[in-house]
Amino acid sequence: MRARRSHCGAWTRSVPSRVTPATPEFERDGFDGRFAFRLRTGAAPREVDAAVRAAGDIATVAIDIASEQPSLETAAFRQVRVDVERLDAMTKLAGELVVSRNRLLDVLAAQPDGELRRTVETLGRQVGEMQAEVLAARMTPVSELFDRFPRVVRDLARDLGKRVRLETEDGNIEVDRAVLEELGDPLVHLVRNAIDHGIEPAAAREAAGKPAEGRLRLLAAREKNSVVIQVLDDGRGIDRARVLRQARAAGVVDESLETLGDDQLLKVLSRSGFSTATAVSGVSGRGVGVDVVVTRLRALGGSVELSSRPGEGTTFALRVPLTLAIVSALLVRVGDERYAVPLAYVAEVVDYEGGARTGLGTAEVLLVRGARVPTVHLARLFAVPEARAHRRPAVVLQVGERRAAVVVDALEGQQDIVVEPFVAPVGTPPWFGGATILADGQPALILDAAALA
Repeated sequence: MRARRSHCGAWTRSVPSRVTPATPEFERDGFDGRFAFRLRTGAAPREVDAAVRAAGDIATVAIDIASEQPSLETAAFRQVRVDVERLDAMTKLAGELVVSRNRLLDVLAAQPDGELRRTVETLGRQVGEMQAEVLAARMTPVSELFDRFPRVVRDLARDLGKRVRLETEDGNIEVDRAVLEELGDPLVHLVRNAIDHGIEPAAAREAAGKPAEGRLRLLAAREKNSVVIQVLDDGRGIDRARVLRQARAAGVVDESLETLGDDQLLKVLSRSGFSTATAVSGVSGRGVGVDVVVTRLRALGGSVELSSRPGEGTTFALRVPLTLAIVSALLVRVGDERYAVPLAYVAEVVDYEGGARTGLGTAEVLLVRGARVPTVHLARLFAVPEARAHRRPAVVLQVGERRAAVVVDALEGQQDIVVEPFVAPVGTPPWFGGATILADGQPALILDAAALA
C-alpha cells in the first residue's frame, strides 16, 4: 500500500475526516495503492509525515496544509454515526407505533367524523412518515455486498487453477441492512460453487469453443417491493442426468422420474447432505452449499430460483424483500384463522367460484386472463373445514415466473404489519415465513409465497 498524498489542517471545528477513494475500493482489482485523507491535528507536518511512514509499507507522502476555514463542501457535509443496536431499537419502536396506530384507527372506524378522529388520522400519517424515515436510515447499497467478492473470486480461482472474470452490476439499489447482512453467506456459497463446479479449466473451455477465461456475474435488480440478486456463470451447467442418478440412489426421487426440471433440480440440490462432488476438499464435497442458501432465504421471507443449460451455464436468482421490519400485507381468512400475505407477491385477486376451472393431470388450474394458474386450497392444505361461501376469492401469487391461485374463504383488507421472528417447530410445513400481531391484538402467521407458488 502506498500513500501518495494526505491533507492535514489544524481546525478548531469538528470536521468529518474522509478517505478518498472509499475504503471498499481498496479491495478492487483496479486500486493502484494511492489514497488521500483529511486529518485534524495540531502536529507539525514533519511529525505527520513520520507517523504515516511508520504505519507500514509507504512509498511516498505528500502533505497539503488546508486553510483555517473548512470549504463549503466540507461545511455542508453533516453525518452522525449511529450504533446499529440503537438503530434496531428505533426500528422496533417504530413498528410498535405502527401496530398501535392500526389498532387506534380500527377502534375509531365506527365513530362519526369529529375532532378526535381527524387528530388520530393526522397522527397516523405522522407515524407512517416516521416509519418511512427510520426504514430509510437502515437502507444500505447492494454495492457494499458486491465489493467483497473480487478478492474472493481472485483467490479461489487461483487456488483451483482457473481463470475467472467477475462482473458486478448493482443498479444503485439499496436494501435493508439486516437483509444485506444475511445475504453474505448465501452469495459466498453460490460463488464458490460456480467457480468450483460450474466454470471449467481454461483448456476444457477452449476445447469446447469458449474463451479461456470464465465469466461470473453478480446482478441486482428491483422488482416491486423486492430485490432480485442473480449469480450467473457461463460454465458447463449442471449435469441433470448425474444428479438424477445420485438422487435415485439416495431415494430422494421416484424411480419412474425420467428427467429433472429446474424446480425439481433445485429441490434435490438443496437437500441437506446432498453433493455432486466426487471428493471432499476445502471448497466442496461436504454436502453444504445450496441447502444453506435455500434455508437462509426462506428465513428472510425470500426465495431461490435455478436455471441451468448444459454447456451454457447456470443462474441462481435470490429474491428478497427490501426490508424485514414492516411490510404491507393482505389479510385472508381460512376457517376461523387469519393469515397475512405479503402484498409484494400478490399479482391480483380473482373470483374462484365464477372463474373457469379445468384439470391439468391430477392438478386443478384456474384460467386467469387466458393463462392456466395452478390452484392451492388453503383449507385443504391446512386440514380445516372449507367455507360454504358462494363467492370464494382466489389470491394470485407471483414469485418470479411462477404463479399460483391461492383459494381462501374471505378477504379481510390490507394492513401494514410488523414481521416478528418466527422459529418453526421441527416438522412444521414450509408454508409460513413469519408471524405478526394484527391491529386487534391477535396474532397471525405470514404465508410464504415462495412455498405456495
